[in-house]
Amino acid sequence: MDGDILRKAIFLLRECHESEQQVVTRLKDYFPGLTLGDREMYVSEARDLVHGIHPAHSAPPAR
Repeated sequence: MDGDILRKAIFLLRECHESEQQVVTRLKDYFPGLTLGDREMYVSEARDLVHGIHPAHSAPPAR
């Protein structure tokens, strides 16, 4: 994941209080080369970080 893109998504969610859909759209303005799927992935990750939800890939493996 690109840290700059993730930080921008977090900023838009947390500081600008934009909806997830608004952030997906706004990321296109800042990073025009990103696909819709990529923008959605970054917003999903940013949402998890903003709300304190740890992504599944960082959880320890189940036994």
